[in-house]
Amino acid sequence: MRVAFVGLGAMGLPMAQNIARAGFPLTVWNRTAATARPVAELGAAVAASPKEAAEAADVTLLCLPSSPEVGEILERADGVLAGAARGSIVVDCSTIDPQASRGFAARCAERGVDFLEAPLSGGTIGATNGTLTLMIGGDAAVLERARPVLQAVGKNLFHVGGAGAGQTVKLCNQMIFAAQMVAVAEAYTLLGDSGIDPKLATEIFSVSTADCTAVRGRVPVAGVQPNAPASNDWKPGFATEWMAKDLHLVEELARSLTRFVPQAALNHQMMRLTMEAGHAKRDLSIVGDVLKSFKT
Repeated sequence: MRVAFVGLGAMGLPMAQNIARAGFPLTVWNRTAATARPVAELGAAVAASPKEAAEAADVTLLCLPSSPEVGEILERADGVLAGAARGSIVVDCSTIDPQASRGFAARCAERGVDFLEAPLSGGTIGATNGTLTLMIGGDAAVLERARPVLQAVGKNLFHVGGAGAGQTVKLCNQMIFAAQMVAVAEAYTLLGDSGIDPKLATEIFSVSTADCTAVRGRVPVAGVQPNAPASNDWKPGFATEWMAKDLHLVEELARSLTRFVPQAALNHQMMRLTMEAGHAKRDLSIVGDVLKSFKT
């Protein structure tokens, strides 16, 4: 099975490398061609356009920042749909608006191209290790055809429904993760002010009802967890700007469903404040450092 990968960012590049290592014939494209060098060294061909990449593939994966960029890469004159053969598969691994994703599925169908959405969870570590979780929307039979490729990048593949369903599950996942991270940040600020040993507190939380992903790997105090972003100059991980984007999409989804999501809105505000403090590219757990600057 021939594969193309479009979008070699912080997530896309290690994913493409894992596909190459799995032995699939691979063609890649990225706006900045030099970014493709590490995967080209593994034997991947580098295309001059998204169209050229898709022409060489049975399955084309996209990993892009936003709905407008997915639309552009699919539909521009030298885009993926200009090159994708009828019966081939486009898998969008971006996290985008569910309604937009349904629209992209319809546009692919008009061209005779099958479409899956497969937003990811696991961050750059999961992308590097090939252990991502994929929340997949689309036709189950199409997923079975694409499964061998997706297993090269993900450990946990979940089919959750039709187009839009995968994006909805991913956004709800982000709501929960952001709530964890802001709560953990607030808690460790109070612990610090109270002179409590954060390592001891973390040990307690890990076997108590506070246990969660943020406690297990993103304690926002340097030295508590050697592999946490706080102990590594806040290297993402999952960048603050990515969470801010996802929480914006959560609020848009809630509005479309006429639902009230006050905690998500407050967490979005906290991510925006963290970005305004100059930390857009740093791991979202730096919100714990930003909170220290606020006093009532």
